[in-house]
Amino acid sequence: MAKKSAKRTIVGSPLTPTLLNELGGLAAKVPPISNTYRIWTCHGFRESGNHNVGFVTMWGSLRSTGKLDGMGIKQEVVQADGRVFLVDANIRCLDNRLASPVQWRLHTWFIKPGGGTEFDNTESGTVDGNVMRIKTLGRTLTRKVFSQLACDWCLFEVVRGLAFDGKSTLEFDLLEGLTVLKRDHRLSYRGAFAMKIGYEKVTLHRFDQLGSGILPCEYWLDGNHKLLAVTSMNKAYILDEHIEPRDMVEELRKSQ
Repeated sequence: MAKKSAKRTIVGSPLTPTLLNELGGLAAKVPPISNTYRIWTCHGFRESGNHNVGFVTMWGSLRSTGKLDGMGIKQEVVQADGRVFLVDANIRCLDNRLASPVQWRLHTWFIKPGGGTEFDNTESGTVDGNVMRIKTLGRTLTRKVFSQLACDWCLFEVVRGLAFDGKSTLEFDLLEGLTVLKRDHRLSYRGAFAMKIGYEKVTLHRFDQLGSGILPCEYWLDGNHKLLAVTSMNKAYILDEHIEPRDMVEELRKSQ
């Protein structure tokens, strides 16, 4: 039986970049921009249960207007039983402020602890006007989109193009993970916040995303519009160009 920690202090406040650093989630310095984010979770205590669970790598192409034209995503998350959940996706985006997805391909599967795959599925989707169609498992599912559409992964890039002022507000329906449609979302600027990360004092800018079917989500950017972290309740995506993602996943699998 594992020994209990001698001291377990409840975190007691929402995750911020300063708190992420105190809990060991960040490096001593704010990392430079890259397209890889560590996926980090907090179990609610300061001394234990806070660790990486995987990564997501994103890369995009921009139009001459500077807006997002398309995005690719690779994600791996280690489950508690040692299985690894993998995502491989490609998205083509509409030329608007939200980079609304208009066509995509999504491949998801699990790798079992002893090797081999299971629950392997590939689906594709399109949006034409206000009609969304998803082809999966030999069927075509049709949904109506009542407002502009946004994808959670594309928002990582979209938020970097927003101004740091009260006018930078976006309203949309969210297509979470390219599979689940969630209504009435709003992304808005909440202000500048002084943070201490390691020995450095920095000013970070925060955007908040609120809407049906999700926990509040906070995007933290530096003055150059680098997206350094995205936090939501006990989970954070932390920008990190120094990790070797596959090595990290393999170490996590062995530790289960």
